[in-house]
Amino acid sequence: GRCNPYFNNQVYGWDGGDCCGGTCKGPECGLGGLSAPFGIESYEQDTSTDAFSVLGYVSCEDPSMAPLTIELKDFDVFNLTEWYVVLGNEDGDPFCSSAAINVRCSGVTYLHFPQYILNNESDCGRSFTETIHVPFGSQCELSTNIPCFGPYCLNHTISVYYGDDTSSPPIRSGNIGDESRLSFGVPSECLTDVLRNYSSSIFDLSTHQGQAASSLSNDGISEFLCSEGPNLVLERYALTVLNASVHFKSSNWEPYQCHGWGIPAVNTACTNFSVTSLVLEPDAGFQLGTIPTELFLLSNLQELVLRSNNFTSTIPTEIGLLTSLESLELWE
Repeated sequence: GRCNPYFNNQVYGWDGGDCCGGTCKGPECGLGGLSAPFGIESYEQDTSTDAFSVLGYVSCEDPSMAPLTIELKDFDVFNLTEWYVVLGNEDGDPFCSSAAINVRCSGVTYLHFPQYILNNESDCGRSFTETIHVPFGSQCELSTNIPCFGPYCLNHTISVYYGDDTSSPPIRSGNIGDESRLSFGVPSECLTDVLRNYSSSIFDLSTHQGQAASSLSNDGISEFLCSEGPNLVLERYALTVLNASVHFKSSNWEPYQCHGWGIPAVNTACTNFSVTSLVLEPDAGFQLGTIPTELFLLSNLQELVLRSNNFTSTIPTEIGLLTSLESLELWE
């Protein structure tokens, strides 16, 4: 269950899987896997909680895993001098603290980081990052426990990024005082590589884009289409985002988009395996919804009929990118 660096290579199957959370088996998985979580070399661990052991997989190098970077920053500083002696901080120095953090994906814990007190005030203005690796196709939840000292709770922001580039838009981000749980999904590897070029929301399960990406990861055909050509899966993604918006009155989501997808609520026609006609039957959805901007991914569309379906909001300007469009019906 513990990672042996000598065997942590492809020849030995990354130490038989012990170096990554998604493949490790045994009671000691992840124990001792992080020596300096988030790069914090000196810290004071709060042992007043019942969970103060560190768990992680810093040595995971399996390229089949998805890299996610967690960033902590914007720390509140505790400076209520009348509480310093009560808290055992007799020097009276301002400090900040991270929350206890736990990341679980599809029932497996990939990171447990206990509450840490940062006694150096200059550290409170820094950001701290830790990269974890989870299987593609996972559904994850990051949970936090906000640290409180006397009457004062110390907030900070926490963000999750795909890869190690924290300058890119985050998958999820929030202030731990406002949102103690962040849920997100990681689509299959091919879908992630293709779709994240169009939207960072594919990881956010609370969005139509995230719901569509999760659906495509499990529909049995999108992974094949993705490997055959990105345009095929981009068209399927656009249709699935539209379905996530209005919930079509259909259950036919497994067929290829040119062969019965979405009937009877949706009718598509294709030329050379690309969607050229999209016609919604009147009152095709179970709920009001918006016309998603992703429809511009149907680059060969010639006919678009959305009439009599009570779409809300405005018509997205991206429809103007459908340069092959010859017929458009949007009236009620």
